[in-house]
Amino acid sequence: MMYQFSTLVDEHKYDADGLCDGIPVRVHNKPEIEVAGTLDAQDDWEKLVFPLVDHHGGRGPRFGFMAVSMPECLPERFHIVSYANEFAFLYDDLIDMCSQEDVETENEYLSEGFHEGTRGTISGQGNGKRQIQAKILTKMMEIDRERAMVAMKAWAVFLETSSGREHHKKFNTLEEYLPYRCKDVGHMFWHALVTFGCALTVPEAELETCEQLVMPAVRAASLTNDLFSYDKERTAALAMGKGNVPNGIWILMREHSISLREAKTRCRKMIQAEVKKYVSTLEDVRLRSDLSEESKRYVELMQFSVSGNVVWSRECPRYHQAKVSDVLSGTQVDHLSNHSASEPLKRNRSDSSSQCSLPLTPDDSSAGIEALGTGLERKRQRLTPDCWGTAATIVPPETSLTANAHLDWLTIDPIGDAYLTKALPELGDNVIMGPFQYLQSFPSKGIRDKTIDAINHWLEVPLQAVSIVKSVVHLLHSSSLLLDDIQDGSQLRRGKPSAHVIFGTAQTINSATFLYNRALHMLELLDSPDVLVIFKKELERLFFGQSYDIHWSRELICPSTTEYLQMVDCKTGGLFRLLTQLLTTLSPHNTIANFDHLSLLFGRYFQIRDDYQNLTSTEYTAQKGFCEDLDEGKFSLPLLHALHITPHPAILRGLLQQRRYMGFLTREQKELVLEQMKQCGSLDYTYGILQTLYVAIEGEIARLEVLFGKDNFELRLLLNILKV
Repeated sequence: MMYQFSTLVDEHKYDADGLCDGIPVRVHNKPEIEVAGTLDAQDDWEKLVFPLVDHHGGRGPRFGFMAVSMPECLPERFHIVSYANEFAFLYDDLIDMCSQEDVETENEYLSEGFHEGTRGTISGQGNGKRQIQAKILTKMMEIDRERAMVAMKAWAVFLETSSGREHHKKFNTLEEYLPYRCKDVGHMFWHALVTFGCALTVPEAELETCEQLVMPAVRAASLTNDLFSYDKERTAALAMGKGNVPNGIWILMREHSISLREAKTRCRKMIQAEVKKYVSTLEDVRLRSDLSEESKRYVELMQFSVSGNVVWSRECPRYHQAKVSDVLSGTQVDHLSNHSASEPLKRNRSDSSSQCSLPLTPDDSSAGIEALGTGLERKRQRLTPDCWGTAATIVPPETSLTANAHLDWLTIDPIGDAYLTKALPELGDNVIMGPFQYLQSFPSKGIRDKTIDAINHWLEVPLQAVSIVKSVVHLLHSSSLLLDDIQDGSQLRRGKPSAHVIFGTAQTINSATFLYNRALHMLELLDSPDVLVIFKKELERLFFGQSYDIHWSRELICPSTTEYLQMVDCKTGGLFRLLTQLLTTLSPHNTIANFDHLSLLFGRYFQIRDDYQNLTSTEYTAQKGFCEDLDEGKFSLPLLHALHITPHPAILRGLLQQRRYMGFLTREQKELVLEQMKQCGSLDYTYGILQTLYVAIEGEIARLEVLFGKDNFELRLLLNILKV
């Protein structure tokens, strides 16, 4: 196997104490990158969560954990995987000092964040750990979107199934304990981090085989961790008043009634046995013809998780307090005679790399935190989804009468004199809200809610007001969807019948227009006279944009590209402009920032992306039907380009005339339109426009980050998720 990014360490340069015989030690050629990533993670934790006291993560006096455990990590990926690993160390220290109830709470909260990340964002305004999560996912996705998603899912599963969840359980035997420990050391997450860092793709059909092949290495690493971390974990357990130490050494002592020395001796022998198995596995795998080269490389690289863990664990300050003064102080030393060291890294904790610094708000969910070293007894206030507020949680006016779903239509209820002369309870809103509630049952990516959370990272509007803004925007967006489906003649919405197909056109129109009134009531709850002015202005522009969209489709008028963009700025950009202006008005800070240009760019990108995906995405086809925009007669950007470029305009115009006459196009007709677009380069043109807008949005975010003095990884993550 070829090694590109690491150097073999002379076996006389380290003492592995016989714990990894047969497995070499390699060190990354750029160990200073790990130091930078590690320090950046610690800096961000201190800024965003709470100050660190006596924390020792992945650094060591000669070898950093990542430099020897993942020596073949691609240099451009080494910083973020080191950052992510240090975050895992920090989090591990946190839960060691938590009660079991708090461990469950912390894991659920963080797991939810990683799951959210795979869906497009990580919410949790004001929570530092969530901001760090957003940063990790954003950086990883910028490098390798697919493998980043795999890593996030693996970390989420690890938090759901392991990460201290059974630290309270008293295992009676090591045989019973070891499978849990293998999960608890983060095997799933480490697998994902290795495949991301080393750019490996293990074929899905070979995943189970590879997991079985590397299991001796996982067991060896788990036992090595227990061997060297025992003192640290015992101290943490005592500090928390726990009678159980979640460690194999402790279990061996109890299971066999032996001393600490004897337990460690047994543990060493078990490690050596597992290493011997893995050395044999490595030899067998090299000769196998039924495994892909990627799987073979994965099994080969996992050996360094064993040897690297051993040489790091034997001297790291994390497990050896006496080694603290020897740790790398920020200057990379040349510790290998056969290794050409890079330029010294002159950097201290106050001089963080600007690449990943996060001058953001500390984690306000951790008020009154005591230092970890003094036995942290910390309770994090739970943030439930309800505190964010969505339109689905809006409480309607009080009513005492609802529509009778089981009304006998043949029964006539006689009206007594008493009812004719007295006031009656108001009717319930379940009928008028029926189409809206039906729409809420559809899956949604919640892009606008996520945008609000990201923008509010800068503006710091109180949560109650943010909840109202989200509700208002959600109501307007839902109203526009209900009306759009009617006006476009769309029969499907996210793969299900559109609301008007279920409730009828008249009732759906009534419901959609009622939502505007509900939004106005919500705005009246805000203590600002400007919000109504903003609302009315943007609502007017939204209707203007929609009127042109309908007019062009109905009259078969092909707009210019400029006219198309003007329509988009009114219609799609309006909601983005509304939410940013409302947040700016409600911000407690007298900000001079103007978000109008960002809203304009986002609106254009969002609409043109929708145009493009409607014609090219299989997901859109499943949800809306094949090239539904063509059925609706919409003049999307690809169609505009084709109409202006094609040498045979009569074909496209003839097809549009047929759509107007029949109300739809056959699949064969749509395929002909697509063929014409491809011949004209219209889809490539649209893709190029999207890339230009994407870069422009990145530039606008960077401008605002400088203005506010805060990086916004939530917003960058959202943009990355939308990337075509």
